[in-house]
Amino acid sequence: MKILFFAAMAVAHQHTAEMKFREMQDDGSIVYEGDDIDTGKAMYTLFLPDTTIEYAYEGEVMQYLKTGSFQYNDFLK
Repeated sequence: MKILFFAAMAVAHQHTAEMKFREMQDDGSIVYEGDDIDTGKAMYTLFLPDTTIEYAYEGEVMQYLKTGSFQYNDFLK
Protein backbone atom coordinates (compact mmCIF):
# COMPACT_ATOMS: atom_id res chain seq x y z
CA MET A 1 0.00 0.00 0.00
CA LYS A 2 2.87 2.37 0.81
CA ILE A 3 4.39 1.72 -2.60
CA LEU A 4 1.15 2.74 -4.32
CA PHE A 5 1.02 5.93 -2.27
CA PHE A 6 4.58 6.90 -3.19
CA ALA A 7 3.96 6.06 -6.85
CA ALA A 8 0.83 8.22 -6.83
CA MET A 9 2.75 11.07 -5.19
CA ALA A 10 5.51 10.82 -7.82
CA VAL A 11 2.96 10.99 -10.64
CA ALA A 12 1.19 13.95 -9.00
CA HIS A 13 4.51 15.76 -8.53
CA GLN A 14 5.40 15.22 -12.20
CA HIS A 15 2.00 16.50 -13.26
CA THR A 16 2.47 19.60 -11.07
CA ALA A 17 5.85 20.33 -12.67
CA GLU A 18 4.35 19.98 -16.15
CA MET A 19 1.52 22.36 -15.25
CA LYS A 20 4.00 24.88 -13.82
CA PHE A 21 6.10 24.57 -17.02
CA ARG A 22 3.05 25.44 -19.16
CA GLU A 23 2.03 28.31 -16.86
CA MET A 24 5.53 29.77 -17.03
CA GLN A 25 5.47 29.49 -20.82
CA ASP A 26 2.15 31.33 -20.88
CA ASP A 27 3.44 34.19 -18.71
CA GLY A 28 6.75 34.46 -20.59
CA SER A 29 9.01 33.17 -17.81
CA ILE A 30 10.00 30.20 -19.97
CA VAL A 31 10.66 30.96 -23.64
CA TYR A 32 11.27 28.36 -26.35
CA GLU A 33 14.47 29.27 -28.23
CA GLY A 34 14.56 26.55 -30.88
CA ASP A 35 16.14 23.14 -31.17
CA ASP A 36 19.78 22.35 -30.44
CA ILE A 37 21.37 21.56 -33.82
CA ASP A 38 23.59 18.87 -32.28
CA THR A 39 21.04 16.99 -30.17
CA GLY A 40 17.69 18.01 -31.68
CA LYS A 41 16.38 18.80 -28.18
CA ALA A 42 14.25 21.87 -27.55
CA MET A 43 16.09 24.68 -25.74
CA TYR A 44 14.55 27.25 -23.42
CA THR A 45 15.47 30.45 -21.62
CA LEU A 46 14.16 30.92 -18.07
CA PHE A 47 13.56 34.46 -16.89
CA LEU A 48 13.58 34.19 -13.11
CA PRO A 49 13.32 37.04 -10.58
CA ASP A 50 16.99 36.86 -9.62
CA THR A 51 18.64 35.39 -12.72
CA THR A 52 18.26 34.32 -16.35
CA ILE A 53 19.12 30.78 -17.41
CA GLU A 54 19.85 30.27 -21.10
CA TYR A 55 20.24 27.17 -23.30
CA ALA A 56 18.32 24.88 -20.94
CA TYR A 57 16.81 21.65 -22.16
CA GLU A 58 13.27 20.77 -21.11
CA GLY A 59 14.53 18.05 -18.75
CA GLU A 60 16.74 20.57 -16.98
CA VAL A 61 13.83 22.99 -16.66
CA MET A 62 11.57 20.25 -15.28
CA GLN A 63 14.26 19.26 -12.78
CA TYR A 64 14.50 22.90 -11.68
CA LEU A 65 10.72 23.09 -11.23
CA LYS A 66 10.77 19.93 -9.10
CA THR A 67 13.80 20.78 -6.94
CA GLY A 68 14.18 24.57 -7.04
CA SER A 69 17.82 24.15 -8.02
CA PHE A 70 19.11 24.45 -11.60
CA GLN A 71 21.95 22.36 -12.97
CA TYR A 72 22.88 21.76 -16.60
CA ASN A 73 22.64 18.03 -17.34
CA ASP A 74 22.56 16.78 -20.94
CA PHE A 75 21.36 13.35 -19.81
CA LEU A 76 17.98 14.47 -18.45
CA LYS A 77 15.09 13.78 -20.82
